[in-house]
Amino acid sequence: MTEDAISTLYRKPCPSCARQYARDSRACPFCGYAEVLASETEEDQERLYGEYLAARHKQAHDEVERLRRAVTLHPEDRARERALALALADEEALGREWAAYRDGHHQAVHDEPPQRATADKECPVCTATLPKGVGRCACGYVFGAEVVATATLCPHCTAPVAAGAERCGCGYPMAAQTPVSGIPGLRRR
Repeated sequence: MTEDAISTLYRKPCPSCARQYARDSRACPFCGYAEVLASETEEDQERLYGEYLAARHKQAHDEVERLRRAVTLHPEDRARERALALALADEEALGREWAAYRDGHHQAVHDEPPQRATADKECPVCTATLPKGVGRCACGYVFGAEVVATATLCPHCTAPVAAGAERCGCGYPMAAQTPVSGIPGLRRR
């Protein structure tokens, strides 16, 4: 391998200054460009949305308080009373939205993982009912073998071909030959 090929294995180009730097670094040492991970971005967006809803609710609450003072000072003004009624409805709606987000977000973070199924399994081939924990049916069906195959054989040259490949190395089209599961003989239609 050449030195350039080896260096690209352990280094990556900076999108900002185009210089090579260590692959495991989060920031470019030359220009300071920092990658933002998707999980960090999602967390920031969730936090900002929560802060936005809280600020909108506080803003609506402040507007209600202002209008209450105005109605107290001018009880004969019906326009201010109508504005207060609308502001109260807005504050209530925003409060419900913020509370639903806050409670839902808190619940989603602290949810327990779903329980595993404890029911008996039914074989899709011979429809026999098997107790939990049995992995193979009498007909030969293996539970959990529904995983996508990693390779198949080319019918033209019998060479192994990756399951997602469209063509074999010999040029034979493989789309119709790729198994959809790890069960031999089950082919895509």
